[in-house]
Amino acid sequence: MTQTTAGDRPASYEPLRQRVWRSLQPVLPALVAFYAIQVVSFLVIALVADRAGMSLPDVLGAYDVNWYAEIAEYGYRQDVQVDANGDPTPISLAFFPLLPGLASIFVLVGIPAHAALLLVSLIAGGVAAWGLHTFGTRLWGPRVGNLLAVLWAVAPGGVVLRMGYSEALLIALAVWTLVALERRQWLAAGGLALVAGLSRSTAIALIAAVGIAALIAVVRRRDGWRPWAAAALAPLGLLSFLLYVSWRAGRLDAWVWIQNDAWQMGFDGGALTWEMLVKAFTGQEPMWSVILAVVVVASVGLLVASWFIRSIPLPAQVYTTLMVASALSTGAFWNSRARFLLPAITLAVPIALLLARAPRWVSAIAVAIAAVAGAWWGGHLMAYAELNP
Repeated sequence: MTQTTAGDRPASYEPLRQRVWRSLQPVLPALVAFYAIQVVSFLVIALVADRAGMSLPDVLGAYDVNWYAEIAEYGYRQDVQVDANGDPTPISLAFFPLLPGLASIFVLVGIPAHAALLLVSLIAGGVAAWGLHTFGTRLWGPRVGNLLAVLWAVAPGGVVLRMGYSEALLIALAVWTLVALERRQWLAAGGLALVAGLSRSTAIALIAAVGIAALIAVVRRRDGWRPWAAAALAPLGLLSFLLYVSWRAGRLDAWVWIQNDAWQMGFDGGALTWEMLVKAFTGQEPMWSVILAVVVVASVGLLVASWFIRSIPLPAQVYTTLMVASALSTGAFWNSRARFLLPAITLAVPIALLLARAPRWVSAIAVAIAAVAGAWWGGHLMAYAELNP
């Protein structure tokens, strides 16, 4: 028997480190641009906070970050309580476990909970940028891929990518699910959608996208049992957490009950959105609300435009449409509409295709202006309007 030496290895042999590096090289420009935007955004928000007499940690460590930090450090230790009217009081069970669960890993090694949440968000943002680059490159080429990787990061709601919020995680899981569906990697798509269901309730839009893709495959009699398995796996994460909350509260509709009656986050079919749009465009609202109204109208316009781009896969269209519908049908938190729209990732496709036809310096200037403007608006919303982004 002869031994195989390094010199006897076939030409196709490649160490793992080299394979990882080779796979990273095409996406490096997009990742560098994404994290450069984060640095610029942190600086802009710090300036806005300083002018308001606040520190950067004060601004970026507020609101939902505190609830996630509570879960990361102590778990769901709060019991369900009701007030004199029988309504539940605000409780951490309203928040999904994936983000604080990942942050708790860093907490165990001594990193403060708020910093751990931010670290997870920043890592997830890079994973999302990688996925968007892959998604865009596969369908329209590398320049569109690069643009998709950065455009969502400069959106007005993108301020939460610099906070311990769960949007970056959801987007990372969503875009890689859509990539897996395009590659017909059914088990990966179903598994990723399952995990996404532990991040936010709006993962239901992603579950629907997997279901549509699986239905198409079944009708066309492609890939055997795998589409069925993906459709069965996709909702399990969301259902498991909802059942856990039901068990804790002693009623089957517990999570919806807590959302509606403790957090006033029920659905109203868009009534509040319409009311605020009318007020904003008739001069009855402050400037931040007018800007937000423009963002909402522009998002609806981009959604309509995206449906005319036939190269966008149907599952991605379904996902984005449901995400927009969810964002605009929430009966509270008008100030958070830009954040709710952030996971609707294919809204950026019409803009990316347009900028891809322009000279590179034009797209670079447009992205730079959007980065500064988006960071300023998010910082202003929290530091001056004192509202949840």
